[in-house]
Amino acid sequence: MKVIHTISVAFVVYICYNRSMNENFKNNIRALRESHFPGRSLRSLKDELDSHLGEHFYAYLSKIEAGALPSIDFIKKIKEAYNLSKDEYETLVQAYFRQKFDDEFTNESQRSGVSLEPSLLFRKVNKKKK
Repeated sequence: MKVIHTISVAFVVYICYNRSMNENFKNNIRALRESHFPGRSLRSLKDELDSHLGEHFYAYLSKIEAGALPSIDFIKKIKEAYNLSKDEYETLVQAYFRQKFDDEFTNESQRSGVSLEPSLLFRKVNKKKK
């Protein structure tokens, strides 16, 4: 019984941690843009980023910074456009996959009708009388 309790607690901790990481991807994208192009808006980066990200890139980047999840190919384009270091790129990709996993897990649980409420993760166990 202790194993089930440990797994349940680990599951709840992971879900709470993962939900807090959701904000990290969009914040990470924004922070990278602001650090590589300080004080500049998305539209003002037309000359620098148009060739890497395509025409009207600012509309798509705006959606990403608001929480939309891009394709992995677009993240590779961002790496080239922003000239990201290896560490910056790895952090960005890790945040991407964390959010992707959380989104898929949440969608699957909603489709199957399983609630992620903590009260449903734990089952009341009747103690045997001695």
